[in-house]
Amino acid sequence: MGIAFKNSHTQYGLIARILHWTSVAMLLTLIVVASQFTDQAPSPEKQELINLHASIGIMLFILMITRFTWRNLNPNPIHSYSIKNWQKLLALSLHRSIYVIIIAQCVLGVLMLLTGSEVLHFFNIFDLPPLLEKASIYEKILGFHYFISVMIYPLFAIHITAAIYHQIFGLVEEKPIAE
Repeated sequence: MGIAFKNSHTQYGLIARILHWTSVAMLLTLIVVASQFTDQAPSPEKQELINLHASIGIMLFILMITRFTWRNLNPNPIHSYSIKNWQKLLALSLHRSIYVIIIAQCVLGVLMLLTGSEVLHFFNIFDLPPLLEKASIYEKILGFHYFISVMIYPLFAIHITAAIYHQIFGLVEEKPIAE
């Protein structure tokens, strides 16, 4: 029997897995692109990288809202795992924190686009003009955007470490749920 499209009480479905790994790929791409322009002097090349970063960020925002909605419409298999309750609580809290941080990061990115002075060339398909000339709040938003980007790394490190730990030590055993 293959993987179902929707989550069951004991396993994540195909759609949840595709949404998860697509968001991981997009996030890694965002990190790589941002690392290429962070310390660069203003130039047309830097602006192209910023446009790419912003375009992917908007797509990630849409994907994360889709993931969040899908997650709330499906059973969460974590509840079926035979791990200690504190581990379940920690896993659920970590997942929620990751959602909050990534969605907040995307919102801050959109606010930067709205309050900055540059036009966003969305994947060079169409343009999104800023709503305001370089607003005084732009620098504060940029600072928060950077701060949250730094917060993402430890959350992912904990998430990846826990996933590896549970796979190695077999703590993600499924227990049948009485129906």
